[in-house]
Amino acid sequence: MDNVILERIFSNEHSMSNLPSCYEEMTEDSKNKLEDIFKHMGRINETEADMLELHLVKGIPQSTIGRIFGYTQPNIHYRIMRALERLKVILKIEIFSEEELESKLRGFFTNEKDILVLKLVYLYSSQSLVAREIGESQGKVRYRFLRCLKAMENCAELSDLCLALNVVNENITLLRKGKNEETRRVFL
Repeated sequence: MDNVILERIFSNEHSMSNLPSCYEEMTEDSKNKLEDIFKHMGRINETEADMLELHLVKGIPQSTIGRIFGYTQPNIHYRIMRALERLKVILKIEIFSEEELESKLRGFFTNEKDILVLKLVYLYSSQSLVAREIGESQGKVRYRFLRCLKAMENCAELSDLCLALNVVNENITLLRKGKNEETRRVFL
């Protein structure tokens, strides 16, 4: 079956078909969006980033990428769509350095574990990794994180950080890394 037909079958409103084809002149807006995507590629799974680059930049068909990586074309399509979803979410999250996080959180929270949990959930987007690192159960980490997030909601000085942490919270499964990549930080 033709790759264009397969992509149309599996495509949705966020698919590659919404990007300009290699036969069209890219608008300035499209160029800026593509630059944003590639600027943040280091924040997603390396394999998926490679697949995205091969497909978006080099125009290599998904079936060929599948042969390169040893996956089926539908699996490549799924991975590319998932990587694009991750990038869309990551682009919504403001980037804070560890020092900025520490400073903002210390101005509001006094409990060291609260500060550490918020900081690590932001950096790793993984409650299980945070739980292992601080020696508590994942349930306690989740409870502490949600309690602190609720406390931050009414603090104007923390509105930007609260927004970022809410996006992480809503997309924690999407942002999670594979087992062999768990220690890679998402935002730094």
